[in-house]
Amino acid sequence: MARRPLTPQDLLRFELPETITIHPSGREIYYVHQRIDPDTNRYHRHIRAIGYDTRASRDLTAGPSDRDPACSDDGRHLAFVRTRDDVDTVFVLPFSGGEPMALTQWDRDVSHPLWMPGGNCLIVEVALDNGQIPESREHQKRRKEQATPQEKFTEDVRIIDRAFYRLDTVGYLHTERHRQLVALSLNPDDPPRRLTDARYSHDQAAVHPDGRRIAARSNRQADPDRNPYEDIVLLDLTSGQEWVVTDGRGSYGSPVFSPDGEWLYFFGHQYPLGFYSQTKLYRAAITAGAPGKPELVWDPEDGDFGNESVDDLRAHGEFRIPLLFSPGQESLFTIYSTHGTVQIAQWDLVNKSMRLITQGDRVVYGLTQNRTRTRWALLEADQESPGNVYSADFMDHPDHLSLRLATDLNRPLLNEVQLFKPQHFTFQSEPLGDAMDGWFLVPSGVGPWPLVLEVHGGPMAMYTSSLFLEFQMLAGAGIGVVWTNPHGSRGYGEDFSARIKGAWGGQDFRDVMAGLDAALKTKHFDEKRLGIAGGSYGGFMTNWAIGHSDRFQAAVSMRSVVDELSFFGTSDIGYLDDWEWGTTPWQDPHRYWEASPLMSVAKMHTPLLLIHSEEDWRCPIGQAEELFQALKWLNREVRFVRFPRESHELSRSGKPWHRVKRLELIRDWLQNHLA
Repeated sequence: MARRPLTPQDLLRFELPETITIHPSGREIYYVHQRIDPDTNRYHRHIRAIGYDTRASRDLTAGPSDRDPACSDDGRHLAFVRTRDDVDTVFVLPFSGGEPMALTQWDRDVSHPLWMPGGNCLIVEVALDNGQIPESREHQKRRKEQATPQEKFTEDVRIIDRAFYRLDTVGYLHTERHRQLVALSLNPDDPPRRLTDARYSHDQAAVHPDGRRIAARSNRQADPDRNPYEDIVLLDLTSGQEWVVTDGRGSYGSPVFSPDGEWLYFFGHQYPLGFYSQTKLYRAAITAGAPGKPELVWDPEDGDFGNESVDDLRAHGEFRIPLLFSPGQESLFTIYSTHGTVQIAQWDLVNKSMRLITQGDRVVYGLTQNRTRTRWALLEADQESPGNVYSADFMDHPDHLSLRLATDLNRPLLNEVQLFKPQHFTFQSEPLGDAMDGWFLVPSGVGPWPLVLEVHGGPMAMYTSSLFLEFQMLAGAGIGVVWTNPHGSRGYGEDFSARIKGAWGGQDFRDVMAGLDAALKTKHFDEKRLGIAGGSYGGFMTNWAIGHSDRFQAAVSMRSVVDELSFFGTSDIGYLDDWEWGTTPWQDPHRYWEASPLMSVAKMHTPLLLIHSEEDWRCPIGQAEELFQALKWLNREVRFVRFPRESHELSRSGKPWHRVKRLELIRDWLQNHLA
């Protein structure tokens, strides 16, 4: 039976594994299982268990919005967070049976439960007012009922004193609150206890094996908005003494104690190249008193720690970088983005050498191990699947990690549809001559085919060859697709990424055009039927390209940057643009204007589809409005599509039917203009 092409509505059938952990014994793997309910237009998330040896699966929780599973070290309980009616509650589920027990009743965002040794207490992250534990929802409800008319009808007024007052996907922030680490006991008679300094925010906690010390990430700057310097802090829970481990001039995070408790490892850098800086691995010795001075452990060369890949099926995951240890602690392991793939990398502490223990076209986006560090579980995507759970038995010196498929979540759908295999190529662009990676999809039948150049966001991100629904959909509709990793991308080392710092629209524009030309040389595609599309920074490049080239017959610009002058004051992080451009708009307005695609609007003749979310705080919708009105004034062909109640993450985590509509709009616009 012939297979059909993927369509936008197939998005509604994909199931995805998110956030993985493993039982201390290694007997079971636990992950968040995400599916879409088309009738309610909602995502459903619950926690599922898989037998490590048997691969038999069972549902542990019912959902509809469960996340952050965490096993106690004694193997008796599983903690998780459930969101219902926009309220987060921490639950503890006994593996011996019975109903989950709620540990919190707060009207606050609560996340990332972490067990203390012994399994009788756990730590969570929660935003507190002046360090005070929140009142219960019932008490808060009674207080609101007793409010005066003035209090009731003015509580929605926002008084803002900080530059960082809203965040994309979150909305307006309670800027008077600081995120704290709070201990929750399984004994209902023990009240919650704040562990961290109320003056500062803390997250990404790690617990020492002795249970008496914790580490966390914290910004200790007097003005944390202008100075995004995140430090690692160490807290002695017995004495209350605290140490700032790092230097106060970098971005550090993802702390992990070694299993023997002698070292505290963490990732970070000192911003040598601003936000293009490459993360390194450090460690500090843990003694009875103050921690030792941090020392560099692992400086990657042609890659980046963590998962830097982008796609359109998985929402952005946890930004914490995992770090695993070999049974004898001679080696470290982590997720490593390199040359359009995301692998597992090993660092030999004895020989001070690195190697990859996975290979091929894969994206590893989750990694964990059991207590003896001999059983591993991971999440991985590839060219034929947006994500599955894998298991692996670890041996001390493997030539490679032998992975076993533990789930096959989308097999019925994948057996119905035709997937086009990405064809990899390398190319160069003047004047640098660096080798760059690209891929293209060729539709079925007889060409030459129209071709769309896709540009990723960031720009500090990385395309891979893993399944990308938008690309496969276009190929199924008879439109070729090419995508590349130009300078500015992650996965190729710090120098490669920082080549475009303060120079958007220069080398990066030459790179993406060179990648397009390289794909055209294969003779699969028609050079007279070209399109370009991208979102965020990719939207910037789309706008830039049609203002500096007449080669494209259609363009789709999504959640884009148009005017760097207005972006500075309206984006949730725009006030940090002086890190990119080296100045502010009032000090050097020409610097910002010449970096704005809007400056070249009079040269834009390519039919343009603008897609933007009305609650996008990263690239506010005013960016699209400026370009739309300018093009309408110039009497150019332009269409503007606004998605209400959506954020910058529409393509990955927006309302399901909105995501379907977005894909249909892209396909139809390109088909109509490139046919």
